Amino acid sequence: MYDLTGKVAFITGAGRENGIGAAIALRLAEEGADVVVTDICASPTELPHGGNAAWEELTAVSQTIAATGVKSTPIRLDVTKAAEWETAVAQVKEEYGRLDILVNNAGAAIGPAPILHMAEKAWRKTLEINATGTFLGCKYALPLMLAGERGGRIINIASIAAERPRPFMSAYAGSKAAVVALTRSLAQEVGEFDVTVNAILPGDIDTSMKQWGMMLEGVVTGRTQDDVADALVQRIPAGRLGVPADVACLAAFLASDQANFITGQAYNLTGGRELS
Repeated sequence: MYDLTGKVAFITGAGRENGIGAAIALRLAEEGADVVVTDICASPTELPHGGNAAWEELTAVSQTIAATGVKSTPIRLDVTKAAEWETAVAQVKEEYGRLDILVNNAGAAIGPAPILHMAEKAWRKTLEINATGTFLGCKYALPLMLAGERGGRIINIASIAAERPRPFMSAYAGSKAAVVALTRSLAQEVGEFDVTVNAILPGDIDTSMKQWGMMLEGVVTGRTQDDVADALVQRIPAGRLGVPADVACLAAFLASDQANFITGQAYNLTGGRELS
């Protein structure tokens, strides 16, 4: 276990109960951190990618976290909007007075398609959420993190797609590769301030967004969603899909003092899928 008592964590894309962000938030809370959870809280028609949460879901996640005995605040946040980042960080400063851990988890795959048929709007929106959203998170959270002169932890959730891209996912893969590059660059900028910056590259994790993706793949390939899932598992040496708690375990370690000499790294968390 890792003692995060007294620390404050800020996690984006944390509104889905079975999502990676919520799992990380709960795990950090179990380690003693106070946790701010955020999500865009958009309707499926506004952001049709299977991963966004309603406000009621986000507040429910926050209540579950608070039930562990720590403090938690839900905040509606569109990670692509600088002004909303400024407002959210100001709220954290007012309520908590510090920020120690930032997890840039919010992500999306908008309109996956062959390049020849991909809408430019889908390409731009995917990069805006995944890459620009991570950039803005680092830019606006860092001043509060640095102000305490206590160091800090930034954990960026990328994807194995950054290293092993699949067809029709060029925008998603490109945006996640950008997150990895940003991680490695920023780590060199802030290392002297005892701030570490690392990335986690999940593989096939069983979330609502993953189920949505498997459903789409089934429609395109003429298979059932179960057939798509079975084919994925056959490529994973561990013999199963990952679960959000798998990602949360690594995030908790990277957020802890035990990882204070690890920075600029990108960790594959795939059950060995990239080896097959």
